[in-house]
Amino acid sequence: MIFQETERTELKRVLNDTIQKEIVAFLNSFDGTIYIGVNDDGSILGVENLDETQKKIADIVTTQILPNPQENIELGTKYVDGKNIVEIKVFKGNSLYYIKKYGRSAAGCFIRVGTSCRSMTEEQIEERYRRAIKSESESIVDIENYNQSLSFSMMKNFYVAKGFHINEKTFGKNYNLLNRSGKYNFLAGMLADENDISLKVVRFSGKTKSDLVEKSEYGYICLLMAIDKVIARLDVLNITKSVLDGSATRKDKRLLDSRCLREAFLNAVAHNDWRSKISPSVYVFSDRIEIISTGGLPDGLSLQEFYEGCSKPRCPELMRILRDLEYVEQSGFGISKIIDVYGKDVFKITDNFITVVLPYDKEVMSSIVETTTKTTTETTTKTTAKNIDKLLSIIEANPKIKAKELCIMLGLTIDGVRYHLNKLKKQGKIRRVGSNKDGCWEIVFK
Repeated sequence: MIFQETERTELKRVLNDTIQKEIVAFLNSFDGTIYIGVNDDGSILGVENLDETQKKIADIVTTQILPNPQENIELGTKYVDGKNIVEIKVFKGNSLYYIKKYGRSAAGCFIRVGTSCRSMTEEQIEERYRRAIKSESESIVDIENYNQSLSFSMMKNFYVAKGFHINEKTFGKNYNLLNRSGKYNFLAGMLADENDISLKVVRFSGKTKSDLVEKSEYGYICLLMAIDKVIARLDVLNITKSVLDGSATRKDKRLLDSRCLREAFLNAVAHNDWRSKISPSVYVFSDRIEIISTGGLPDGLSLQEFYEGCSKPRCPELMRILRDLEYVEQSGFGISKIIDVYGKDVFKITDNFITVVLPYDKEVMSSIVETTTKTTTETTTKTTAKNIDKLLSIIEANPKIKAKELCIMLGLTIDGVRYHLNKLKKQGKIRRVGSNKDGCWEIVFK
C-alpha cells in the first residue's frame, strides 16, 4: 500500500495535539482519512501501543469535539510492511464542528485546504452555521433524493402482506414519497429497493470497543427489509437459557427482555434524525447491548415528557408507515415498556444522540459462561482453520486475486481477510510477489 498526503489523506508520524483540528477539518470539508504511524514521505514508522493510541483518539472524538462526531468516524488499524498503523476514517458531517475548548471561533473551527488545515473565517463560520440550522429545519420528505430512478417492489410487498391495496398511480403521493416539486424525496430513497442506507450491528468480545469481533451491515435495500434482518439478528444474539427460579423449577429465560430489545431498536429507527445520513447502530458487548440513534430529543419534547411516554416523531410520515406495517404500536408505548422493565437510567440522552443501554440478565450470563466457553473456543479454532484452508485453495487457483474478491468468496470483512493473509505471511506459508496493485500471491507451503 502506497501512502501519500493528498487533500483527502493526512499522514502523521505520531499522535499529537494537532489531531483534533485534522479531524474537525475533514468533518467540516469532505470525507478523508488520517493515518498515524506513517511519515510524511509515506514510509511506515508504525504505532507501538495500538490499544492506548486508539483509546486516546476515541476520548478526543467523544470529549474534545462538538457536536459529538462519534458516528461520523471509523477507527481501525492496518498491518503494513510488518508494522501496525492506525486508520481514522472521517466522514463529512452536516453540522459546524469545532474544538470544544476554543468554541465556535476561528481558533476552534477548521477546514481542509489542499494538504493542510486552515482556520475558518468568521464569514465561513457564520455561513456554515446558517446552513446547518437550515438543514435541521427540513424534513426528509422535503429533501430531494439524489437518485430519482427508484423502484418499491419490496415496500409494496410488505403492504400487500398486511392486506393493503396498492394503487400504482398514486403510490408515491399516498405514502409521502414525493416532495413539493413532485420529485422522490429522501424518505423514498430510504424505502426504495436499492439505496445507500445501512443499519449496523457491531459485536465486541469484552465490555469496551477495544476488541472487535464482528461488524455486520444490514442494508442497501428497502429500509423495511433491513429492519427485519436486524430484528432477526438481535433475536439470535438474545440467547435463551434454562435457569432455576425461586421454587427450584427450571424455566427459560433470555439475556434481555425480548419486547424491550425490539422496542428500543424500532424507536431508534423511528426517531433517528435521518437528515444526518447516519443510521442507528447496535453495539453488542459482553455485558450489555447499546442501541444508538442520532438527533437527541425532537424539538419541543422535554425530557420529562419523553420519560412519561409522550411521542413526537421526528418524521411522522415514516412513523405512519411503521404503524401501518405493525412494527410500532401506539405512541410512546415502547419507552414506557423499557422504563417499566429497566428503569430510566438505561437512557443516555445528549444533544446529538440517544443511547439505550440494556444490561444482560445475570443469571443467564452465568449459565452461558459455564456452558459455552469451551464450545466457543473449539468452534472459533475450527472456523479459523477452515477459512485458512479455503483461502490457500483460492490463492492456489488464482494467485492474482484481490482482497475484495476474497471477502466475497470467504464471507469475511476486509479486515478479516487481511488478518488471515498477514498471519499466513508471518508463518511463511505465502508471500507477495511484486506490488500490491499488480503483483500476485505465491504459496510457499500448505
